[in-house]
Amino acid sequence: MAKNAQADETVMLLKQLLAIELYRAGLPQSEIRARLGINMNVLSDMLKGVSREITVRVKTD
Repeated sequence: MAKNAQADETVMLLKQLLAIELYRAGLPQSEIRARLGINMNVLSDMLKGVSREITVRVKTD
């Protein structure tokens, strides 16, 4: 894999982790998209499964 491709993958992984943390902190998706400079489809892909996990965790705590 080329260095640029690795760097791009690393940046996307970091953005995904940050998006999840911001979502868990309660920020609206519009704010997360603005902060990370990503579109709705990308954010939706990043957050797949996260909403369900957070809901279950809150209900069981």
